[in-house]
Amino acid sequence: MMSSLPHLWPAVGLACFAGAVRGYCGFGFAMLLALGLMLFLPPIEAVPLALLLDLVTSIGLWHHAVRSADWPRLMRLLVGMLVATVVGVWLIAILPASQLRVAIALLALGGALALLLRRESAIVDSPPRMPGPSSVAAGGVSGLCMTLASSGGPPLMLYLLHQRLPPIALRATAILFFAASSSASLIGLGLAGELGRDTLLHAAWLLVPALVGNAIGQWAFERSPPRSLKYTVAPLLMLLSAWVLVREWL
Repeated sequence: MMSSLPHLWPAVGLACFAGAVRGYCGFGFAMLLALGLMLFLPPIEAVPLALLLDLVTSIGLWHHAVRSADWPRLMRLLVGMLVATVVGVWLIAILPASQLRVAIALLALGGALALLLRRESAIVDSPPRMPGPSSVAAGGVSGLCMTLASSGGPPLMLYLLHQRLPPIALRATAILFFAASSSASLIGLGLAGELGRDTLLHAAWLLVPALVGNAIGQWAFERSPPRSLKYTVAPLLMLLSAWVLVREWL
């Protein structure tokens, strides 16, 4: 059980840290938490737990996000996400734990590298691109990664960054997308019998630390919004992904 002392305190610190990252950047909570929790929980427990906490701790961010989100783009993203979630629930239920850990780490590592290598746009004042079919595809890719590995952040953020959205609209759109994606994934996992009593118990232990971290991140964002994800989320994802891969190899 994670409530034993050796596992509880690292998980508490991890939940607080992941909450601070999400409160500041608008994403990253579920992926960071899932990767960290896999060090002492199997993926079939770590992923639903991360998704559940991601949903609950984002509630306080919804009020501001609803007013600032790019709604036409968000609706197209959600269409793709809903279709992909069904596939993700099926895959997470049938893949062996060791293969799923490696897949999660590789997805996170690939997303982090894509963020890190992305060239910053030289056109600062360019208007946002119009939403189109690519929004549906991006929502599908992100929704699949979210359900399978809690790693929907990098593909969605790469898409939103390419659309040249203002930082506030980008963050708000990401917050609402991941709230919807986590909800859909949890419903699917619950119907598949993968959301049990232990997940709820672990979530109760980690809820307050995650909310504290979330408040810290929100406070920091209001005073100094991030200019680039290259130097915030990407290095953290790379470090945790490498950690999981090395642990599996050893």
